[in-house]
Amino acid sequence: MKYYLLIIMLITGQLTFGQSNSFTISGKIKGLDATKIFLIIFDDAFKSGYRRDSIKVENEAFFYTGEADKLMYVSISPNMDKVVKKGPGGGYYPAKSSSVQLFVFPGANIKLAGKITDFVDVYPSGDNINNDFAKLNKSIYPLMNQSVNVSVKISNKLVTDSTIIKKMKDTAALLDKQVIAIKENFINDHRSSVAAIWLLSDMMIRSQLSNQLATAFFGKMNKEKLVDVSFYADVAKRVDGFTLTAAGKTVPDIISTNTYSGKKFDLSSLRGKYVVIDFWGTWCGPCISGMPKMKEYLDKYQAKLEILGVASESDKGERWKKFLDEKQQYQWHHVLSTKTEDYILKFSVAGFPTKIIVDPAGKIIGRFVGEDDEIYKKLDDLLK
Repeated sequence: MKYYLLIIMLITGQLTFGQSNSFTISGKIKGLDATKIFLIIFDDAFKSGYRRDSIKVENEAFFYTGEADKLMYVSISPNMDKVVKKGPGGGYYPAKSSSVQLFVFPGANIKLAGKITDFVDVYPSGDNINNDFAKLNKSIYPLMNQSVNVSVKISNKLVTDSTIIKKMKDTAALLDKQVIAIKENFINDHRSSVAAIWLLSDMMIRSQLSNQLATAFFGKMNKEKLVDVSFYADVAKRVDGFTLTAAGKTVPDIISTNTYSGKKFDLSSLRGKYVVIDFWGTWCGPCISGMPKMKEYLDKYQAKLEILGVASESDKGERWKKFLDEKQQYQWHHVLSTKTEDYILKFSVAGFPTKIIVDPAGKIIGRFVGEDDEIYKKLDDLLK
């Protein structure tokens, strides 16, 4: 019966080989001592930007079938404590070497192979995209693992001698430099690779490249091969953001009804005063810790200064709204960055907090990443 049904579907065009949206992930991993592993598919089409699922494991082996209508980045956690890099007080270091990374797309048949030690020494294969990704991660995962292990030992005070700690930190810094160099070489040597354009996007988000170097790398990528890949579009927007938000440029428009008050906001309405655009999130500790200082300066220069908070949140803004409800003292202008109004990408923001000073004519004066006194010294110079 199934055979005849298949023939009918082929004749009527209801089934076409090579066009299925399904993909498979399978493998047997040495040392995988878990009954389930956890998969996260990242895509802006999902609520919160990702979707989670679990995969059953029996005798170190597993098989999973999913649906994908396009290319998407995936991370798989082995669900094992031995690869979690734990810090003091129950925290942990989010090391990429504690998971498997791969790409799924319609028709993909991905095989995972490797072993679990104190990190996830496991890599995908089955197509050119994942083969490229495996080549990269095989070269950097061991180095990344060594580096994070140093941080774990120091933070958990497993080493107390200051001389030894200094040597350990120097070792970790050298390992991190080696990882960055390998990544840069990979991008330069794989100009038509999906894995390389994803890596370029990821390094830009993590501020691991200067704007100039990122722009140079992007200019060398094979546009004809990659132009339809979402990661290419993201990088293009970030590169545009570098150009459009450089010092001396007129600040890009921010016009939105995604505001705390619910009323329409237009950045141009603040012309005539200096403006600090503060890119932040409720999840960002340094962002929150810097708000009292921002309030102090707003009060200090209230006749000359305005603040616009642009929030990046993983939910639809519920935590953002609740936070501002509770913190009435921070009631300056607030806008929520969304998928349809992505100001984080438009302004090419990578690190949080990022603060941009705009002069009364709407020209950008400078960009400040991280929470330190540099921006306040600049404000004093401008507003005294």
